[in-house]
Formats: sequence, C-alpha cells, structure tokens
Amino acid sequence: MRSSRRPTADFPKLTPGVTLVDVDNDLGVTPVQALLLDQVLGGDGRAYWVDGANRANTTQLRELAPADRVLDRIDIARGFTAHQHTSLLDRLAGRLDSHDQPSVVVATGLDRMYRDADIEDELATQMFIRAIASIARIARVHNVPVVVTRCREDDFSRPLQRAAETHLQCRATPCGPRFEDTAGDVETLVYHTDDGWIQTTLAYWQEVLEHRARIHGATTLERAAGPVGVQ
Repeated sequence: MRSSRRPTADFPKLTPGVTLVDVDNDLGVTPVQALLLDQVLGGDGRAYWVDGANRANTTQLRELAPADRVLDRIDIARGFTAHQHTSLLDRLAGRLDSHDQPSVVVATGLDRMYRDADIEDELATQMFIRAIASIARIARVHNVPVVVTRCREDDFSRPLQRAAETHLQCRATPCGPRFEDTAGDVETLVYHTDDGWIQTTLAYWQEVLEHRARIHGATTLERAAGPVGVQ
C-alpha cells in the first residue's frame, strides 16, 4: 500500500563523469533504473543503457516509469559475449561523438562478460580496460553522467573503481535502500505509514518518480524521439 504522504524524492545528484554504483544483490537493478529515469525526467537528451549482466529488465523499467512516453527516450542494448559487449560500447562512443548529447549513459555489469569470457585472461583484461576507456570517453567528451555497476568488488574490477570520479553504494537496510558515497554524504529513500517505517518497494520507487515528474513539469513527458530500442 502506498503512503498518503508525499515521498522523499531525493536521489543522489549525478554529476558529469563516471559514477560507480555498488548495489546489494537483493536490491537488484531497481535503484539504477530509478537513477536512469530520474536523469531522463530532468534532462533533454536520450538515455543509453548497455547491459552486460542480463540486468536490462524492460518490464520493470516500464513499471517504474511515470509515463510510457519517458521510455521513448531510452535506448537499450545487451551484450552476450565479451567481444559483443566491447563492440557495443565502442559503437556507442563513436555514435555519440557525432550525433547527439545524451542525458545519461548506464552500463550495468560492466565486468561480467570479461570474467566469463572464453578467451585468455590477458586478452579479457585488455578488453575490460578498453570497455572502461569507452565509458570514460563518453563522460569526458559529452560532460554527462555515466553510471556503471560491477558484479563484484575484487582486484579484477579495481581499474573500474579507479576510473570512477564518484563511488556510490546502495545498501539494503530495515528502512529501505540507502545510497552512500565515499565522501560521507548519505541519501536514504524510505517512506512512512501509520504502522511505522516500511521497506522500500517497487510501488515506492514509482511514487518517487511520479513526484519527480511533477517537479520537472509536464513538458518532460512530452519529449520523445523514438521507441525503446533493444538490441
């Protein structure tokens, strides 16, 4: 049941550059989808989501969006092999160099394909570094937020952490997901009912984004450039 109170519609403020978001496994990709939609609502450009870990859940994205028209400005591509994933990021970096200014770029599970690659370890590492260079190039050239996630924190993924200007963590708490950054700033997304604090649910994320849509104005929902692209 949704709260009768207005939600605390405060997402972490994304700045231009690479932002690494480590999300607790039981939260899934929902927090990242919420960040993506919030950027689309507040910007004019398209959003691009390149997935390497089978996390691009378009059904849930549609449930979260305050209106289907918001989805018209989101292009989604999935990489199923290391070579395909690297190629997608290269193509996206080249396409954006000459065509448009995105509002946000998201790359979920950036390290996944290079861990599971059926290639030599040295080549897999080289391809992973190349993928990181592609997202860093997009952030630098277009001065936009690029949000990335990784499958796990270890030595292999350390280059991605070094490349990120901002490192956020989204942790599950008894009062809902909480965003924290390494600088010590904290954003907590919870809502309250007469029965007490309730674990954040999909319905709450929907309510937050609907409120954000009202903040940004109805014109945001009218900006559309084409259908959601799944490759």
